[in-house]
Amino acid sequence: MALNHVAEQNSGKSGQNRQIFTFFVEDMMFGLDVKNVLMLGQEVNEIQRLPIEERGFCGVVKFQGAVVPVLDYAHRLGIPSGIDVKTKLLNILSEREKDHIEWVSALELSLKNHVAFTKSTDPDECAFGQWYNKFNTRDETLKELMEEFKEPHTRIHALAEELIALRDNGKEAEALERLIHERATTLRRLLVLFSRARDQIQSGMRQVLLFVTLDGKTPRYALLIDEINDVMNYSSSDFQSSRTGALGLFRKIEDVIEGIFTRENTPDCLFFDINKMTDNEEELKKVS
Repeated sequence: MALNHVAEQNSGKSGQNRQIFTFFVEDMMFGLDVKNVLMLGQEVNEIQRLPIEERGFCGVVKFQGAVVPVLDYAHRLGIPSGIDVKTKLLNILSEREKDHIEWVSALELSLKNHVAFTKSTDPDECAFGQWYNKFNTRDETLKELMEEFKEPHTRIHALAEELIALRDNGKEAEALERLIHERATTLRRLLVLFSRARDQIQSGMRQVLLFVTLDGKTPRYALLIDEINDVMNYSSSDFQSSRTGALGLFRKIEDVIEGIFTRENTPDCLFFDINKMTDNEEELKKVS
């Protein structure tokens, strides 16, 4: 299903201001001139795969009967897409969930068999704790969910010393009874949080097609992107070209972006020319 035609609504300029259509690839904000935005579409499932080996090339879609090449924007640049990052995050959460199920089982074994408990008792030192303390996200719902992990995660790790002390003082039955209770409450709460966090991440694993144009009427190609941001207004003084200044020292930067729009209290916007997404005209002709 197509969304509103962005270019028709926002292609005007005011003085030296430029209107830039922006989107995110994880924490990096990218933009292109709004006049080059033809349409947004949600027909990702309609992409037809073709046996062409080209970095970031996904296949083709139909636009008003015409065949349009589709490029995965992040993969074209050689960086992980939002889908890649979220998939990795899902795997991390599943592994860390499994760690804590095994942690409780190991504590039970230690209490019953009077063997040494060798797993971490410090919540900041386990694999999840080390990852958790560095994790950050722009997803406010996920951020709030992750904050709920702190109390039950700290509580779980505190059990080891408490219950082993009970066992060593001849109160093994009490220690095991406490463990049963904590497994049904604190561990269960952790597992619910892991599940809710994964659900939240999966809810954001949607991509859209950004049809770009040179003439405002026909699509040049479509970009597969993860997270639409907004149309932002920048002045010419906000722009630093990749051909001049410090950026001009690195030629490969110019191969990827035209320059950077910077403005206080907003992320830097990496501005690209739609012609730089393709190596040459012959590549487009191969699929269209």
